Amino acid sequence: MKANLKKLVYQYRYLKLDLDEIKEQHTELTIEFESEFSDIIKGSGEVKTPPNGDKKTNTKPTHTDESVKDIYKKTAKKLHPDKGGDEEEFKELNKRYKSNDLLGVIDLAVDNKIEIDYNEDDLELMNSSVENLKTEIEDYKTKLAYVWKFGTTLQRRQVLGTLSNHLGRNIDIEDLTDEQKIKIGIDLDIK
Repeated sequence: MKANLKKLVYQYRYLKLDLDEIKEQHTELTIEFESEFSDIIKGSGEVKTPPNGDKKTNTKPTHTDESVKDIYKKTAKKLHPDKGGDEEEFKELNKRYKSNDLLGVIDLAVDNKIEIDYNEDDLELMNSSVENLKTEIEDYKTKLAYVWKFGTTLQRRQVLGTLSNHLGRNIDIEDLTDEQKIKIGIDLDIK
């Protein structure tokens, strides 16, 4: 395996692990966030759905290169359940192929000791796979629950502003618990 490909595959695997971890953490943080703000959220009735205008666009190339198809076909032949392969791995391969995740397909091919051919033009698609994972990880780090837990005082105040917008009403300081006030930098000794 060429050195660049090997580095990209390892980077891809690391980022996949990082993404899986942050998704799991996100679930826990969301439960914690909703619990911490349950009284405020309950008192607001219906929550407004935020507009989708701020969503980041995916910059993945939309074409599927012939070498991706070749790698996919070789890997699919080996992983297909009718050929003795693992059904879950086969589903994962299809998911990666359909999302044009070249490194994901290569990762499964490498794991299954399948000989792969690629050219230098494919590096763009491989780098795109890595960049898309990085973007997805960063997107999770901008979610309200994550910022509330790990953000700065200013960022936490911004979370309250965003939550106010979603609820359609202002959140007053009196609505906050002492712990929440401390998190946004309010000194409880000064009243």
